[in-house]
Amino acid sequence: MKKSETLVQFSCENSWEYLRNEMRRSRGKRLSYLVNRYQWKNYPRKKVPAFPLNVDIEASSRCQIQCAHCFRQQMDIGENDFMDLDLYKKIVAECGKHGLFTLKFSMRGEPLLHPDIVEMVDFAKKSGVKEVWINTNGGPLTPELSAGLIKAGTDWITMSFDGLHSTYEHVRYPLKYEASLKKLKTLREMRDKYKANTLLNVQSIWSAIKDNPQEYIDLMKSIVDRVAYNPDMNFKDVILTPDPKFVCPRLWQRICITSKGNYLKCPTDFCMEEIIGNAKTLGVKEAWDTVQEEQRQLHLAGRRLESRVCAKCHHGAIKKKVGVDIAGVHHDDFSYDYKEKFDGWGAENQPAPQTEREKG
Repeated sequence: MKKSETLVQFSCENSWEYLRNEMRRSRGKRLSYLVNRYQWKNYPRKKVPAFPLNVDIEASSRCQIQCAHCFRQQMDIGENDFMDLDLYKKIVAECGKHGLFTLKFSMRGEPLLHPDIVEMVDFAKKSGVKEVWINTNGGPLTPELSAGLIKAGTDWITMSFDGLHSTYEHVRYPLKYEASLKKLKTLREMRDKYKANTLLNVQSIWSAIKDNPQEYIDLMKSIVDRVAYNPDMNFKDVILTPDPKFVCPRLWQRICITSKGNYLKCPTDFCMEEIIGNAKTLGVKEAWDTVQEEQRQLHLAGRRLESRVCAKCHHGAIKKKVGVDIAGVHHDDFSYDYKEKFDGWGAENQPAPQTEREKG
């Protein structure tokens, strides 16, 4: 197992698979990739890059499904929009000018719902962004959209795929397992058909695969390049134990922009409790050098917990080791130190969330 930069995500790669995936991810940009990885791992707390290494951009704050484990079921995120295409191009043109490495379509919504998502990917690549990354639940994928994303030059696609069969349908409500599996296979077929460099990744919450992890890993490895899992997070109750000594590396790595152009210091500010500016009037470089710098100084001064957002952030919680057994091999993984017992969202005896129509 290999830990990601976030410590609590685990990639089910052996050494050969890790090297293969790194080579695929860096193809055509190897030197800049090595520089980016060095900065990503070594700059936090010590040196501020001239421009963010990663910009999280919310093409859509809308989502078409109701996942059992998602923060969207527990709170009002304050937006339900598609990013205006002109605003997007303004942001991305500046990112390309400054040599941005990763533009990540992620955060609080489903990016593939945006009607111009293929054009957005194409514009980013033509603007000089080196890596375009998409996180998706996979629901909107069609053969045509899959082909469009691949041909536009998407470098990395992560599909959240929690568990197998009825467990998947419980967590990823109301998506259907067989249909989603077919979409994942179609994405791989399109990647191979167009001989693209796109790295394909799936991720699951641990509770959805803990009873049969090897079956899940074997199936997914037959389709995609990389398989990962995350510990479950409880957004219903704030029961994490905060680490007062934590200094968040994200403030040296990235900045986030919501569908309405609001700057957030971190993608875990789900409800926009601390908006630090807006891209309509504040450029990315200026936001990075000023309002994000204020956040960095707050952390360095040991005052992180003065922030409402940081005080309840799972990344800043105390971690604990937990034993995980996969195929008879024991791994010392990490999870969150919850103040109360929390077993996760993958248990099928929990009711699936209701839609607004079902609630009446």
